[in-house]
Amino acid sequence: MESKDASALLKCPRYFFHKLKVLELFCFGDAHATFLFDLLPRFPNMERLNVERGTFKELLPSRLVVMEEHARVLSPIRHLELDSLPCLEHLWKSNSQLDQALQTLETLRVHNCGSLIYLAPSRASFQNLTNLDVWNCERLVKLVTSTTAKSLAQLTRMSIKDCGMVTEIVANEGEGKKDEIVFSKLEILELHLLPSLTSFCSEKHSFDFPSLVEVTVSQCPEMKFFSNEALSTPKLRRVNLTKVEKKNFNTTIQQLSTQTVSTDQPFQFLQTMK
Repeated sequence: MESKDASALLKCPRYFFHKLKVLELFCFGDAHATFLFDLLPRFPNMERLNVERGTFKELLPSRLVVMEEHARVLSPIRHLELDSLPCLEHLWKSNSQLDQALQTLETLRVHNCGSLIYLAPSRASFQNLTNLDVWNCERLVKLVTSTTAKSLAQLTRMSIKDCGMVTEIVANEGEGKKDEIVFSKLEILELHLLPSLTSFCSEKHSFDFPSLVEVTVSQCPEMKFFSNEALSTPKLRRVNLTKVEKKNFNTTIQQLSTQTVSTDQPFQFLQTMK
């Protein structure tokens, strides 16, 4: 639905859209950021939101007065897909009602958002997220903080691709205890075309991946190691390296492969040189 068509929805009675579960919006200008927030409460049972081709800097406005006014009617979102939003700098800011609405997310896909500075506020929680897919976000430097990473207990697949400035996946907030981070259900990890990536995490956190089966690292020439501390990958069966310099991945492969417990299934290490 285009912006010019969506404006007509504001004139319809609210009960028209109570059963609608999927909303797709595209071709929105910067002036429609506030309009979006006026529109979404009309869909109290919406589960999936796709927003494409817009020029606004923030997905929804964070002005507290507006947030409080609509807090009781902003529906929890289970699936969020953002594509071709070149001016988007952040999805939402901390202390907004979106913290509540997006805690129910199960899938998050962010594609072609070249101005995105950070994926979520530093204390954001994604305790229901199962799939995370980030692609072609040029300004993104670090994906999530360690606090947010600790909330990803349901995540089964993480795919980060073509983000030229990403230096690490899990970043520390700069203070606090360096403790264990557990990705309880993560099975597939894909890191592709990340020319600035140096590690999964450079801080002294230990990592436990009890369900991790496959890791793919492709065209990440600066990656020197996976993490600085203990790493557990008891079910890891396959490591795929494509177009990488072997010397840059010695530590990574050593960590990943030696932390794999022997089973009846053979461990597969596949590497394609440049």
